[in-house]
Amino acid sequence: MDKFVHRQVNWGEMQVRATHFIEMENFLLERILQTASVSHTNHYGLLPTNRETAIEIQTMKIGEVTRVYLKSYNGITSGGYLVRIQDSEEEDELYCELENKTETPQEAWDIVLTIDPFERKPTNILDIKADPPRYAYVTATYRLNTIPHKENTIYPPNSIVVGLLRKNDYGYQLDGNYIPPALTMSSHESLKGYGYNFSEWISSIEKALQKILEKIQAQPNRTSVANSILVLSKEMLRFLSTINYHWKNNVKNLTPYQVTEILSSFAASMLTSLLFVSRKEKEEMLKYFHEWNGITPSNFEQMLDEIINKKYNHNQINQSMVSVGNLLQMLNELFVSLSQLEFVGQHRESIVISERQAQTNTTSGSRWMVD
Repeated sequence: MDKFVHRQVNWGEMQVRATHFIEMENFLLERILQTASVSHTNHYGLLPTNRETAIEIQTMKIGEVTRVYLKSYNGITSGGYLVRIQDSEEEDELYCELENKTETPQEAWDIVLTIDPFERKPTNILDIKADPPRYAYVTATYRLNTIPHKENTIYPPNSIVVGLLRKNDYGYQLDGNYIPPALTMSSHESLKGYGYNFSEWISSIEKALQKILEKIQAQPNRTSVANSILVLSKEMLRFLSTINYHWKNNVKNLTPYQVTEILSSFAASMLTSLLFVSRKEKEEMLKYFHEWNGITPSNFEQMLDEIINKKYNHNQINQSMVSVGNLLQMLNELFVSLSQLEFVGQHRESIVISERQAQTNTTSGSRWMVD
């Protein structure tokens, strides 16, 4: 926590002036913001919205420069400051500029909104009836800047990334795939889509695992592969049962970090369950998976390991969503395929041979009828 800058005013035996009230307000505001910032790690950004987005950014080429306008933004900084920027009047437009003919090798820039709660700016309508005429209200000072993009940049508590700008042969363009820091999965349209897809895949995986479990338990002569898949399926179902209620009823209110944490824990439970079978049985099972999803045993374990150990970055939410999304999609395709087999442990090669034999028999039968 930063050191305090503003002190509490001593109101005793003094002539009261406007500066004293301002300093007292600054004192209270500083304490509130620093207290709020303690609980806002990976829990800040765009606020939930019923609209398509809580943010609007536009770019416009004007002569030798490109202007980046922040037209609207509803969110909260990691320092706890609530920001509500709506379509502003022309004189209050919030923008920054970049030169079009720059020789810098930089290809991407963070669009950063900085708020200074203690530098106040008069706002609203001028009250000409007041003596002297004055603006009745003030607002914090907002500044928009572009900063060269780096993977793990940490910004001050009252600065927040609102977008990502890229440069190509046609000039500067907003990165449409970028998801700025967001408070919940319902704060951004892309996050809403991820939340829906994740829920669909989790439900599908759970149903497929239940079918697989039933088939293996009903098989009179289980192969070692089937027994290994039984162990893995039990552990996966056990984990899914612990998140089922919370996920179904609260996924829209979860933070992107919480979603990543839950699904990374799912990957960790799978990787741990591979320790419950011998190395030979594990390799045999992963080779069997390779028949059905085309992912080699080493890549299968590597995918799980990378998701578990990948450090979460709230300024790069999309990276985490893509990683866990790829895992869920792969698992869904794999276990749905296995659940549709006549018996678990059946090899793809045996199905191909059976189909060829069936085709041969059909062809022979047809020829006999023609003769």
